[in-house]
Amino acid sequence: MNNKDLSLLEFDKVRAIIAGYCTCDESKSIVQSIEPKTDINWINEQLDECCEARYILEHETGINADGLLNVSDEVSKAARDVVLNTVTLNMILQTLEAIHTMKSRVSKYGEDCPNLSDMAKRLGDFSKLSARIKQAIAPDGSIQPNASPKLMEIRNKQHNKRNELIGKLQDIIGDETQKQYIQEPIITEREGRYVIAVKSASQANVPGIVHDISNTGQTIFIEPWQTVSAGNAIKELDIEEAREIERIITELSGEVGKVAYSIKTSIELAATIDVALAKARFAHSYKATEASCYKPGKNERPAIILKGARHPLIGTSAVPLDLELGKDYSVLVITGPNTGGKTVALKTLGLMCMMTQAGFPVPASEDTVLPVFTGIFADIGDEQSIEDTLSTFGWHMNNISRIMKNIDSSSLVLLDELGAATDPTEGSALARAILNYLVEKQTLAMITTHYAEVKLMAHSSEKIQNASFNFDPNTMMPTYHLSLGTPGGSNAIATAEHFGLPAEIISDARGMLSGDVVKMEALITSLQDEKQKFETLNHDLQIQQTRLEKHNKELEKELDTLKREKKMAIQQIRDDLVREIADVERELKDASSELKKTRSMENVIIARRASQRARTKLNEALRSESDNEEYSEQGEIKIGDIVHLNDYDIDAEVIGINKATGMIDVAKGLVKFNVSELSVKRVLTKTGVTKTPTVKINRPKDRVPLELDLRGKRADEVETLVDNYLNDAAMSNVQRVRIITGYGMGVVKSIVTEMLKTHPLVASFKDAERDEGGGGATNVTLK
Repeated sequence: MNNKDLSLLEFDKVRAIIAGYCTCDESKSIVQSIEPKTDINWINEQLDECCEARYILEHETGINADGLLNVSDEVSKAARDVVLNTVTLNMILQTLEAIHTMKSRVSKYGEDCPNLSDMAKRLGDFSKLSARIKQAIAPDGSIQPNASPKLMEIRNKQHNKRNELIGKLQDIIGDETQKQYIQEPIITEREGRYVIAVKSASQANVPGIVHDISNTGQTIFIEPWQTVSAGNAIKELDIEEAREIERIITELSGEVGKVAYSIKTSIELAATIDVALAKARFAHSYKATEASCYKPGKNERPAIILKGARHPLIGTSAVPLDLELGKDYSVLVITGPNTGGKTVALKTLGLMCMMTQAGFPVPASEDTVLPVFTGIFADIGDEQSIEDTLSTFGWHMNNISRIMKNIDSSSLVLLDELGAATDPTEGSALARAILNYLVEKQTLAMITTHYAEVKLMAHSSEKIQNASFNFDPNTMMPTYHLSLGTPGGSNAIATAEHFGLPAEIISDARGMLSGDVVKMEALITSLQDEKQKFETLNHDLQIQQTRLEKHNKELEKELDTLKREKKMAIQQIRDDLVREIADVERELKDASSELKKTRSMENVIIARRASQRARTKLNEALRSESDNEEYSEQGEIKIGDIVHLNDYDIDAEVIGINKATGMIDVAKGLVKFNVSELSVKRVLTKTGVTKTPTVKINRPKDRVPLELDLRGKRADEVETLVDNYLNDAAMSNVQRVRIITGYGMGVVKSIVTEMLKTHPLVASFKDAERDEGGGGATNVTLK
C-alpha cells in the first residue's frame, strides 16, 4: 500500500489507537509498524489470533504484558561476556517474570485458542534464572546478604569486626581521662574508616590518623591508633566482599548470556501475544469483530459485503453503513447533500479493507466479507501543493493520474468529488471518462459527485450503480442513511437557506436554475419520497412477517406438545398392556405348575384359556401400533417387505410366499399369520420406498421333518414344541404334518387338540389313519 493512501484514509490514526491498548513498549512498537498485507494466510492467522485473544479476555480480563521490557540489547551484551550491573539484571528479572506470567495464563487455553496457546508454550522457562537473580539482588539493586555462602561468611565477619571496633571507640570516648579532649561523644565514618571527633587543640592527646577536619577547623576526625588494626581488618573484608559481589554479578551475567537467544525470542513472542490482546481490547471498546477475508481466484471478481460498518474515529455517533460492491456492479456513485456523509462513507470502506488486511478487527457486523486487494487507492480532501505550485484541481489530477497508472482488477479506488474544482462541463466529462476507464479495468470503485451527467451515466450502465445519502426535507438535515439504486440531490440552495443565507439570495439563486435542473431535482426528490414510502411499507411488512413467523412457531410448539402428550398416553396404554400380559403369563405359569401336579383335563382347559387370553391381548396390542403410513398396491411383494394386513389393521413383515396358492406368511413380533396376498398392501416410508424391515427372520437351519414326536414329553413342554414346529413347517412351505402324542393318560393329546383349534397357521386337523397311528397321532393341514 502507498503511504499517501494510508495517510488519506487515516490508517495511521487507527493504528495509534490500537497501539494504545498495548501494555508494553515492545508490543506498541510492533503495532505501529504493521501495514496492510496481501498474504491471505498471514491475514487470516492475525484475525484468528485476535479472535482467540477476545476469547481469553472474556475469561481473564486482567491478563497483560505489564513488566515486559525490551532488554534484547542487554542480554546480547551478556552473551558477549559483558558484565551487567544490578539495575540491568533487575530489569531482566522483571521481564522474565512477565514472560512466566504470560506463559502460565495463556498456554492453558490450548483447545480453544490453539495459535496463542502454542505461542505461549514456546515461551522460555526461566524460573531457575529468575530465582537466582532474585536471591542475589534486592529490588533496590543492592546485593542480598545470602547471595552466596561466602558472602554471608564475609558479612558476618564484617559485622563482628565493626562491633569490636565500635566498642573500642566507645571505650575511648567514655574514658574519664579522655572526655576533656573529645569535641562530641559520637562515632562517625570518614573515607570508609571509623573516627571520633577531637578538639583541634587536643590533637596531641589523642594520637592516631587524621582523616578529616571540620569547616571551622575546631574539630579533627581521628582514627585512634588503638583501632587502626581493626579498621584495617574491616577494610580487607570490604575488599573481599567487593570481589565476591563482582564474582556473583559476573556469574549471573554469564547465566543470562547462555539463554540470551531464548530470552530475546520469548520477548518477541510475549509482545506478539500482547498485540493480539491489544486488538481484542480495541474490539471490546469499539464493538469490533473480525471480518471474513478471502483472496479471489484467478478468474473470480472481488466482491465487498459491508454490514453495519462504523468509522472508528467518529465514535458512537457514527451511523452504521451497509453496502455491497462487486457482485452486480463494480462502481458505486454516491450523490447527495454536502455534509451528508459521502466522504465518511469512502473513508469507512477504505479503512475497513485496510484494517482487515492489517489483521485488525473492524467496527462492523460479523457478516462483513472483504476480499484481499493488491492496492487500495484514495483521492480524498482538498489539498494544494505550494512546493509544486499546484492548484486544488491540479493536486487531485496528479493524485488520480498516479492511481490510474497502478490499478487492476484486484484494486479498490475511492475518489471524492470526482471532477470538482474546475469548469463543471469539463469536470463532468473527465469524471465520466474516468468511470469508463475503471469499468474497463474491472476495478472496484466508489466515488462521490454532484454532477447530474454522472448520475445519468450510472443510471444507464449495468456496471455502475447509483446510491445516495438521504436528505430530510422537513428538518433540512441529512439522514446519513445510504440508499442504493437512486441518485440524490445536492440540495445546496436548501442547505444554504437552512444555514441562514439571506432570503433574497436564496430566491435569486432559485431563479437562476434552468428548467431542466429544476425538473431533475424535483424528479430526484419525488423518487426519494417514493423510495422512502416503499421502505416504510417494506419495514411494516417485515414486522408483520416476523409476527406471523412467531405465531407459526408458537403453533408448531403447541402441536409438538400435543404430539408428545399423545405419545406419552399411547406409551402409558402400552405399559398397562405389558403389565396385563405379564399377569396373564403368571396365570400361564400357575396353570403349568398345577398341570405338572395333576395333569387333569380341567387344568389343561384352564391353561388353554389363559393362553388364548394372552394371544387376544397381544393381537390387540399389535393393532394399537398401526402407523399413519402410505401404502402401495403396485409391484410384486417380496420376502422382507412390510405389509399392512387389512383384516387385522396392523403392519407385519413378509416371511414366506406361496405363489401357487396366492397365500403369504407374515410375522408381527412372535405372532405369525397366513393370509391372502389380496388382503395386504405394501407399506411405504416417507421417501416413497418400501419400508425396511426391523424384525429379524428366524428361519429353520435344516429341513423340517414331517412328524413331531411328543411321546415322553412333559405337559409344560408341549405347547412351545408344537408352536415352534408349526412355525418352522410353515416357513419351509410344508403343507401337511403329523404330531405323534401316543395314548397314555391323554394329557398331551388334549393340549395339542386345544392348541390346534386356535393356532393361526392351522387350516384343519384330524386323527391319523389306523396305519399312521390312529388316535395316538394327529394329521395337521397348514394354511
